[in-house]
Amino acid sequence: MTAVLFTGMAALGLVDDDWPHPTTSLPSLFLLLVVVGVAGAHLTLVRADGAPPTPLRQGVAVAALLAATGGLLLVARDAPRIAGLWLLVPGVALSVLLSVRGWRRADLGVAAVAVVIAAGATTAVGLPTYPTPWLRPIIALFLLGFPAAADLGQIWVLRVFDRLEESRRLAEELATTRERARIAAELHDVQGHSLHAIAMHAELTERLVGTEPEAAARHARTVRTLAADALAETRALVHGYRAADLAGELRNAAGLLRAAGADAEVVGDATAVPAVHAVLLGPVVREAATNVLRHSDPTRVRFTVRRAGDRTELDVHNDGVPDAPGAADPHGGTGLAGVRDRIGKRGGDVEAGPDGAGGFRLRVVLLSGPEDDTEDHTEDRSGDRVHGPAGVNR
Repeated sequence: MTAVLFTGMAALGLVDDDWPHPTTSLPSLFLLLVVVGVAGAHLTLVRADGAPPTPLRQGVAVAALLAATGGLLLVARDAPRIAGLWLLVPGVALSVLLSVRGWRRADLGVAAVAVVIAAGATTAVGLPTYPTPWLRPIIALFLLGFPAAADLGQIWVLRVFDRLEESRRLAEELATTRERARIAAELHDVQGHSLHAIAMHAELTERLVGTEPEAAARHARTVRTLAADALAETRALVHGYRAADLAGELRNAAGLLRAAGADAEVVGDATAVPAVHAVLLGPVVREAATNVLRHSDPTRVRFTVRRAGDRTELDVHNDGVPDAPGAADPHGGTGLAGVRDRIGKRGGDVEAGPDGAGGFRLRVVLLSGPEDDTEDHTEDRSGDRVHGPAGVNR
């Protein structure tokens, strides 16, 4: 866009009445060729990640800059009134050279000196006469340096976006790694001692099976009991992660949003939420955090958890929702549709939509019922039924 806009503006000067040569004349064709060459070099070599400074690319950039400077001097000599627009062409070529060399400070310094010299030469050769004499070199400096400054600004913004996206990806990977490490540590604590004891009693059973059958049988029963206990503890651990870690989901979501640059806070006590509600609200928190990052540019996000009597409420509010007339639910999609389906099956209520002040609010309300108590008791009784007096899985 930069290349086409700036060089196109200069090319339009060739059809201006101040240009004394016909469109098909040699000077006009030369200038058109310069415009196409400079624009092509810009489109080919200017990249946000920086084009490697190979000799070929540097040669193309230098040739484009020399040709653009020659065209500028030709226009300044034959049509001073349109020479101002033609200052943009060597400015674009200068941007190409800087992009190939990497926008280093030394290169920027050399470029600044070159711009000053070129502006002085162009001013001396021919530019319109302004009421204030110092306007001529100022305008020349501005038009020569503006294309490079515009490219540098765009490249900086794109690199910021790239770094932000990389930070989000790293934050997600870090959260996953931390969760895996936490689960691994818990499993090690739960199973390490039991497995070591099982191995020891199994070895004793193997040694005593031929000489002391009763002692071997006793150790075998101990192995069975230890294995059943380890299985029960593992099931309890997995159930706890899947069903009741709403506080952990809120911490992870807030941490992810903070890594993305938003001010995220959690209000309320998530540990007071019953497990039967926590298992439903955990995926809602994950879906809400994903939608906030995907569909808005938030600066502030607030997760609020309320528990009063038999009522559990989760409220997620964020700002930074783009203006989209006619879009009642910018966070809509299959994710929230799944949330509404799951919550609706348990008799809950889901409200989602813009708040009218540039923000978005997601509100989930759940009520405890007899089936919730029955489910909790059933899970407790199932744990009792798994193990008999001797720790046998029945």
